[in-house]
Amino acid sequence: MASSPCLRLRSGFLADPGGAAGEGAWITAAYQQPFAAAAWNARFDASTPVEMIWDFHTELLHFYLDDTYSDSELLFHDDTAPVAAYLPLLNAGWTHTASNWGSQHFRSPDGMAHLEHRYATTDRDKPVWMLNVGDPSEPLWRASFTSRTPVTFVAAFTTSLVAEEPLTRIAREVPLYTEHLLLAPAPDRKPANTPALPPVAPHNATARTR
Repeated sequence: MASSPCLRLRSGFLADPGGAAGEGAWITAAYQQPFAAAAWNARFDASTPVEMIWDFHTELLHFYLDDTYSDSELLFHDDTAPVAAYLPLLNAGWTHTASNWGSQHFRSPDGMAHLEHRYATTDRDKPVWMLNVGDPSEPLWRASFTSRTPVTFVAAFTTSLVAEEPLTRIAREVPLYTEHLLLAPAPDRKPANTPALPPVAPHNATARTR
């Protein structure tokens, strides 16, 4: 677990005691008061591509540093409209539908990803942005953000989600039913019984356009 010097941001990995090795979730929480309840939190399954978690935390760190030298409270008060999180998906060809009970749905062209935004939810502790990737009955990974999460940070995640730069993976890290999406053969050089490690995040995130 990592914590900012002011104790208002905490991020860490929470293992699933009942699951297999490596299962669990990455959780980032923001606190207006260090020892009060979290104002908002973001949660990513352990299997979430590390590049997307990296981009989310890079944006978070940027605003944290800005807050250090101002009184703008950008970590908690965001005037960004929800459309900022939608546009990257719509521009990438995702479909959009709306329900009659206060939620919107966005689906990827290949049907492999679904984002739900429950904009009418009044419970501040409930997830209102929920992304499932993979088979709807058994997602490969999920991500969620509670209602008070600044839209700017959700938008950083959705932008990373649809970025066009391919991700590098070894063969056994690619689920069987997504192998047809490979752009080139994935070499499998990992020694037997060696756990898969996430790719090293780039040193200059601003220069990466996946």
